[in-house]
This record gives sequence, structure tokens and C-alpha cells, in this order.
Amino acid sequence: MKKNYRAILFLLFIALLCQTEAAAQYLNPKVESKQSVIRSVVILPPKIEIVKESAKGTEGMVKESAELSVKISELVAQALQEKKITVLSSPFANLSAEDMDKKYGLADIQSRYDALLPKMVKHSKDVKKERFTLGDEILTLNVDKSADAVIFIRGTGKRLTKGKTALSILNPFSFDFPYMFVTIGIVDARTGEVLALAKPVQFRDVTNPKAEKPLKKMIIKSLKKLPDAP
Repeated sequence: MKKNYRAILFLLFIALLCQTEAAAQYLNPKVESKQSVIRSVVILPPKIEIVKESAKGTEGMVKESAELSVKISELVAQALQEKKITVLSSPFANLSAEDMDKKYGLADIQSRYDALLPKMVKHSKDVKKERFTLGDEILTLNVDKSADAVIFIRGTGKRLTKGKTALSILNPFSFDFPYMFVTIGIVDARTGEVLALAKPVQFRDVTNPKAEKPLKKMIIKSLKKLPDAP
């Protein structure tokens, strides 16, 4: 399962390299015409994976990935709140062992989204053609009835050690560099239709505390076209 997830992230990054915009964003025409108005949302648990690359190879950064998942979720919430969009409490925070139905329901929807995401990244303009949906299965999440949409956050990134950085600089044919690629999907909480997709990217080590400010700026920019709540 983990190998499949990493393969998806790799495909997403390859697709990103084909894009010219560093903060590409695509809106469903229902959102642009305000037929679908987003006043309140629920942010689902994000999936962020950061790896560290050294001269010896690549290794996962579990702790840093978890911390960055929380941080990026907070930054997305702040960006939405600046648009006067209310971020509701997530029913999936701190689930107990007794909440198996919620866990299975969430896992199913997350899997459906992960299966659709590579197509959305590769054919992002089709978001504008209303071609992507998770269907009314989205209702099984049972989020707050006042929620207009649910937010899916995915991300992959790489950090280079000092040794690897030095080797990359010395090798003119090296394409190794630190990066952070995030996708923010906004899905109608009732119909499952994809209302927006943002694909912000930064070429820097986002595990560095100094990267938080530009990371926030990047996320805000990626949601710039999303209309403010009335």
C-alpha cells in the first residue's frame, strides 16, 4: 500500500514538471458563477510525505512528515479564513478505537480521492469542464450538515543533506533539489463534485523553520482565485 502511495506521489510530481505555473489553480464553473457558494468547509486529515536524500540514498522522515501535515493543514485553514470561509471542526480528529465506522468511511473516501488525483493533476483543466467527482458516496463522511465542501490535502517533498547538496552543486547534470509539491482539492460535501484544485509548489527545504512564511504565501497564492464567502 505504501509503495502504491509513493508511486502516486511520483506520478504527481512528474505531472507537475509539465506545468508552467508554480501555483496553478483550477475552478469549477459552478464556483466561478457562484452557483456553488463555499461558506464553510471541513478539512480532512492530510497526507504529506517528506523524504531525506543523502549520498547513501533516500529515507523517510516520519516525524517531519507528520509535523508538516499539521502545519500545512493549519496554513490552508488560515488561507480559507482570510476569504471569510468558516473552517468547521473535523469529526475525524482524535478518533478512538470505538470509532471504527468513521475510520473505515474516511479511509474509503480518501482512497477514492487518491485514485482520482493523478488524473486531476494530469488533466487539471478538466476541473473547469466539471469532469471530476467522487459521487454521492461523499455523504458517508457524515460531516457537519452546514459544510459546503470538504478539503483534501496531499503533498510530497524532498530534503537534501549538506553532503548531497554539495554533490549536486558539483555535478552539472544533477537534477537533485529540495522541493515541496502540494495539492489542495475542494470537493462538494453533498454531490462529491470537485469544485477546485490548487497545485502550489516550492523548490526549497520546507522542513526548515524559516520556510513557514514563504510556504504560507504559496498556499494563499494558490487559493487566490477562490471567491470569498458572502
